[in-house]
Amino acid sequence: MSSERETQILDYAEREMRKGGLDSVSFRDIAGAIGIKSASVHYHFPTKADLAERVTRRYADRFIDALGAPNTPSEPPRDRLTRLIDAYASAFAFEGSTCLCTVLGSVATYVPVGTSEEIRKFYERLGEWIEIALEGDERPLTPQIVISTLQGALALAVATENDKPLRDARDHLLGTT
Repeated sequence: MSSERETQILDYAEREMRKGGLDSVSFRDIAGAIGIKSASVHYHFPTKADLAERVTRRYADRFIDALGAPNTPSEPPRDRLTRLIDAYASAFAFEGSTCLCTVLGSVATYVPVGTSEEIRKFYERLGEWIEIALEGDERPLTPQIVISTLQGALALAVATENDKPLRDARDHLLGTT
């Protein structure tokens, strides 16, 4: 169970990392933003590696949990896929930022080992969710195609400050183009 202060630290660190990666956040910045001393940040997270790993794990858990069940019998694969697409669109709608694992995953070889492991686990879990969600869908979609399409569209949307790539990805994945 996280304390309120720990949650504030994680929230700020996640917001900044989603916009600019791991190097965009420092303990001093966190302390200043939430009105505490840098030593207080270190109390909760002794190192930046500890903070990054925890932020990534929390983000991944929330993202996957928010998708809901991938195999609700009364729900067609298209509706399940729509939920996933909406999750990526929500990431962009959140201050024009990207999925945390998109930004950190692009530099996974340069982040602390625990963080890169959490990124890998996120993609494994997401791929498993998609594989189950697509059961019964006749289209030749694989988890890798879906993730690649959405991640690329999200990165392009952030770079161009325009949600059109996400809308186009939605149309393509749902077969409405």
